[in-house]
This record gives sequence, C-alpha cells and structure tokens, in this order.
Amino acid sequence: MIATDLDRVRADFETSEFFRHLGLRITRLDEEDVELYLPYKKELDNVQSTVHGGVYMSVLDTMMGLKIRQMGFEAPVTIQMQTQFLKPLIGESMTARAALINQNRSTVLMEGKLYNQAGEMIGYATATFKVSTTRK
Repeated sequence: MIATDLDRVRADFETSEFFRHLGLRITRLDEEDVELYLPYKKELDNVQSTVHGGVYMSVLDTMMGLKIRQMGFEAPVTIQMQTQFLKPLIGESMTARAALINQNRSTVLMEGKLYNQAGEMIGYATATFKVSTTRK
C-alpha cells in the first residue's frame, strides 16, 4: 500500500464523528502495523466507575476495521464479533492492536487486543468481516 492510500485511510477514520466522539487517536499507521490509543475520560465509565464494556467492543471493532483497511481492503463490514473482557479499566487509557488470523476472497477473520497503561491485556476479540475490493 502506498503512502497516499494510508493517508486516505487515516483521514477516513480521523474525520469520523464516532471516532472523534470516543476520542480515539491513531498512534501508528504504516505498511507494517496499526495502533489505536484511547485516552481516559470519565464519560466512558459505567455505573461501577470502570470503562464500559461497549467502549471495549467499539474500540476493538474499530481497530480491526482499521487494520483491514491498512491491509488494502475497502469498506469492511463486521459480520460477527466475539469479545472477552479480561480486566476492568479504571481511570486509565487503553491501546488497541489487531492482527489477521485468516482471509479468503470475501471474508477476513481478525483478532483484536486491548491493553491498559501497564501493558496488560484487558480485552480480546475475534471478528469476521465481509470485504470486497482491494487497492493492492
């Protein structure tokens, strides 16, 4: 993927109202890897004063979709996602990463991982995405 394609992918995400509403930041986007960062804000807490599980799922889904776009696919659509909540996040930021598990002509199976500031995994997901064309 050429740099202008990566710039377009970055712009697509960074201009997304949802992406901005959550406060997500792309901390790495190059031909080899992608990483997202979500700074802590109290508005993301649930009634137990931990970051809401829906935030975990949203960040994981976004991360995996971003990774698929970085790989050269256009317009991935989540078909199925299974999430494991490993640790609560209390008053701190999170980092997300994703990796390819398998792909065929029309679907991609991904894994996403969330980490707290100490580098401990706090959430894990696998998801299947419908994909169409590639830019490569």
